[in-house]
Amino acid sequence: MSFLVLALVALILRFSPWRHGFALDVPGWWVARMADASGLRPVWQALLLLFLPLMGAALLLWLVRGELYGLPTLVAHVLLFMLAVGRDDPLGVMAQPFEQAWQRDDQEAAYHIARRDLGLDTEGPEQLLQAVDARIALATFRDYVVPVFWYLLLGPLAALGYRLLEIHARREGHAAQPATERMKHALEWLPARLFALSLALVGDFERTLGVLRSWLLRWEEGADRVVAGCLQAALGTEQHTPEVVRILQPVRTLLTRSLLVWAVCIAFISLLG
Repeated sequence: MSFLVLALVALILRFSPWRHGFALDVPGWWVARMADASGLRPVWQALLLLFLPLMGAALLLWLVRGELYGLPTLVAHVLLFMLAVGRDDPLGVMAQPFEQAWQRDDQEAAYHIARRDLGLDTEGPEQLLQAVDARIALATFRDYVVPVFWYLLLGPLAALGYRLLEIHARREGHAAQPATERMKHALEWLPARLFALSLALVGDFERTLGVLRSWLLRWEEGADRVVAGCLQAALGTEQHTPEVVRILQPVRTLLTRSLLVWAVCIAFISLLG
């Protein structure tokens, strides 16, 4: 059923108005509510952040289990995984205003949009473009790859739990609790290496594998550095030049091919199962 759920969610994200997820960002709303509960200790905030929604999701799955030949269970899995998917649309509208400003040679507007929309403050055009590429790749990784990995491994509760932790860590920024950062790091460590390997398969293989090999077994290396470093290596000679019509097209193409590798692998595993 896992492959069917992922296929249905992919179709919903591609062809429905819910490309950014549901109109109401339920996980984001819940994290904001927990953050506003200032009277609670951080430990209790973290427990409530995960415990209550995951218990509710588990209860829903238990109530619909075995009913109507599994159709309610399928619908519940689709709904829960839709909640676990990020809302950035990295392969679509994300960074489009930046790209449009850059293409009309308005670098001042491009730098402003990068700071405002993407949280990037980098000097130098090449450094800025590399930072935007990395931001899109990390959004793809955290919006799609990590939820898919944990859904396949442990089910929709694990995928939803990761989404709640990721939103909480992003909201808190540098003030995030060490326990939250450690859990997020643990959940991203293995998927980051697998994602980097998929980038190698569709990009500059030898160069990317060389970069990945230096970080492969180093626990302290987080997903940000692994994904960004392997992305630049995978792009190889497809670097930014003033003549490129769409400056972010190479990175979007590479990431789309990488996700197709994941889809093929998931389909193959499903057939074996």
